[in-house]
Amino acid sequence: MRLATLTVCFFALGYPLACASEPATDEATRFTRAQKREFQGLDYAREGKWSKPFFFLQLADTQYGFFTQNQGFQKEITLVNRAIQHVNRLKPRFIIVCGDLTHAIPSDPRYTAQVRQFKADFSKVSKDIPLVCVCGNHDIGNQPDPVLISSYRKHFGDDYFGFWVGGVRCLVLNSSVIKDSKSAPDVLAQQEEWFKTMLRQAQQAQAQHILVFQHHPWFLKTEDEPEEYFNLPVARRLSALTAMKQYNVRAIFAGHYHRNSYGKAGNVEMITSGPVGRPLGKDPSGFRVVKVYRDRLEHKYYPFDAVPTQIQLSDSQRTAPAVPNSKDVRVATLPSPAKTRRAAAGISRRWQRPIPASTSTAVANPSSR
Repeated sequence: MRLATLTVCFFALGYPLACASEPATDEATRFTRAQKREFQGLDYAREGKWSKPFFFLQLADTQYGFFTQNQGFQKEITLVNRAIQHVNRLKPRFIIVCGDLTHAIPSDPRYTAQVRQFKADFSKVSKDIPLVCVCGNHDIGNQPDPVLISSYRKHFGDDYFGFWVGGVRCLVLNSSVIKDSKSAPDVLAQQEEWFKTMLRQAQQAQAQHILVFQHHPWFLKTEDEPEEYFNLPVARRLSALTAMKQYNVRAIFAGHYHRNSYGKAGNVEMITSGPVGRPLGKDPSGFRVVKVYRDRLEHKYYPFDAVPTQIQLSDSQRTAPAVPNSKDVRVATLPSPAKTRRAAAGISRRWQRPIPASTSTAVANPSSR
């Protein structure tokens, strides 16, 4: 089926704000809409301006095959379909799956069957709910190379890209190449350059919030914690966090840990969510509901047995941070517009010097995660 493409480019502030393409309607293209570093249909032309509060769902680690070490994936099918029933009932603005879609990597002969099952199950998500996929270490390998990344792109589109939703700029990173770039140094360098450009342009476009999505957390609890299997190299971490603080990124969402964790770097929240698939800690399988308001984010992780029947949004604006009763509920408020403008005026546009590949070694057996 031939698809007509309408392209509209907007230029302001000295750079292209958007190139809008009509989203593909063929179901086969649903999983590959991240192309040319943007997600089709969620662009500035359609979604660049704030209108009203909304919510989205963050999923992570469906990881078909993990329960049985690639001998089957019936448990994952059951859990994923529970998630999708909730998705279709709640009707979020979009859903995003933060990596490890499968347990087998693309070079494993069992990968194809797991991808086929993932697509069969997630094709049940209502067509009016955008589905965004993020690559994890099982999707492109613990030491990703151009061949593994190319295989992922064939099935799921770009490994890093951006999109707009309701005036909020969302940036998706390939965290596996940040973790280990030995076999793909050019991919890391290109992503770093792209990321600094996108942060600058998002601020110039006056994004209501800037959100970052990836598989690995930059850190679990504190921004200066030592590197281990579940976080990212310290030098690259601190360099990236410095830029995200400067450009007023509101929150980073990740998976990989197979349980929940939370920390802050300045005003930037680092939110690590438990899995849809197999848990590795006390947090049961589930997903996170993220409410997006003009002045704040609110988010909470729900096990599948505790997902509410509907999500309530408020139009009220807070002038001070709320103090939630439950540690599972997090609220982040924006600084005043005047303070934000003053901070923006002093921002350097220079990016930190690229950091060489980390020489740290993982402390856990990657094949078991």
